Amino acid sequence: MNIKTVKHNGLSWVNVYNPTNEEIEYLRKTYKFHPLDLKDCTSPAQRPNLDKYPDYIFMILLFPVFDKKNREVIPSEVDFFIGQDYLVMVHQNKLAPIVDLYELCLVNDHAREKYFGDGIEQLLYTMLNSLFLYCYPMLDHIGMDIDQIEKKIFAGQEKKMVKEILIIRRNITNFRKIMQTHKNVLKKLIDTRNANKHKLNGLRIYFEELIEDTKDIWDTLQGFKETIETIQITNESLISFRINDIVKTLTVISVLALPITVVASVFGMNAKHMPFIGNPNDFWILLLICGSFGAGMIWFFSRKGMLK
Repeated sequence: MNIKTVKHNGLSWVNVYNPTNEEIEYLRKTYKFHPLDLKDCTSPAQRPNLDKYPDYIFMILLFPVFDKKNREVIPSEVDFFIGQDYLVMVHQNKLAPIVDLYELCLVNDHAREKYFGDGIEQLLYTMLNSLFLYCYPMLDHIGMDIDQIEKKIFAGQEKKMVKEILIIRRNITNFRKIMQTHKNVLKKLIDTRNANKHKLNGLRIYFEELIEDTKDIWDTLQGFKETIETIQITNESLISFRINDIVKTLTVISVLALPITVVASVFGMNAKHMPFIGNPNDFWILLLICGSFGAGMIWFFSRKGMLK
């Protein structure tokens, strides 16, 4: 089964990854978890949540994972069953902090003493803290992408940046959806754990710091959202300006060609007594007339400031 357990000082960390019916059945028989909670472990959750039971707390949290293939931030669900002397975590094995911390506790006695020493709350805090810290490099990456887009926009690559801007906006939106309720769930966890017989005691301040982390992440995402929206408006304005400039140029060319076209059409008629026609210099005379009209139009547009 995809279940691994680390034990220390009477405490157990049960790590369940990529759960199937076999793993869910094991949890049902061993811990007597509520059937609806076990069902949530096998179906994707739409939002974080926390439910309190007499013997345990069930908490669902979502954390961001970057899909390199599609360049998309997607949610990865982690289900926590928090008991008096155990922490059961059910996940899809996509989050590096869970894998790394579990492997460390599995082989390192000092790590087990450090993270299990103050009870199951210490292990829970360490896990949550690692997962929130895991979010910051992704935020840094989004910030750097925004800076690069801004530079390229003003380097004349507006059209190429349209898709890049939409990708960043999608990732920021997905990130915000993932993080938007973490603060409320953690507040509920603190209140529920303190009201229960298992007190947070001295660890309460650390869990409150986690709430501050969620606020910092949310504020950063809000800043990114406003920045990328402003950049998108700027990019669209630059594209519109260039399009208008092209249309203006084509319009000027069309107007300059109009009198020349009229002259050519008039002298192209099969009239018997067409002026200048038959003169040894008729071609040069017609060319001079067309050139005069063109020069006059250029002078006119220059006076109006339309050629700048």
